[in-house]
Amino acid sequence: MPKNIRSNVELGINIVIAVSIVVVAVLIVKRYAFEPVNRESVPLITKGERLNAANVDWKGNKKTLVFFLAKDCVYCNSSAPFHRQLIEEASKRDVKLLAILPNPVEEGRQYINSLSLPIDNVQTGSLSSYKIPGTPSVLFVDDQGFVRSVWMGAVPGQEQAMRDELVALFDAKAADDASAK
Repeated sequence: MPKNIRSNVELGINIVIAVSIVVVAVLIVKRYAFEPVNRESVPLITKGERLNAANVDWKGNKKTLVFFLAKDCVYCNSSAPFHRQLIEEASKRDVKLLAILPNPVEEGRQYINSLSLPIDNVQTGSLSSYKIPGTPSVLFVDDQGFVRSVWMGAVPGQEQAMRDELVALFDAKAADDASAK
């Protein structure tokens, strides 16, 4: 082989080896330095439990739809149109909205805005501290801070059933509030 071709082949092989080493190093660092939450080790929030969210006036809210989202969650992105429908139904019934993300608040706000979700109350927090193993998750919370319904993960094919259940909960809660007066 001519010397020029041989040196080009060697250069190409060296580049492939260097790129492979970088890819393997990134994967190793990602795996061990940024250890993900073991979803099976996170206890799950259930109906009837109190949601301990900071700076939320449950009594004043009366009923709240809480969205757990994350900026890097592909399912959150794909669920955004459905979440907008839920928000529209909630706004017709004076249901307050809250988004909790593991990202810093300002990043969370930017992400919520990029999805065109009209949620003003955006908070940050560790999902596991709320007993939420992953995103997206949606909770319906009453005026005492107790969870009345839980949906975790993307819900393809179940959107209508989830929407109907939420609307029934919104309306049932409104009827409870009216009869209490």
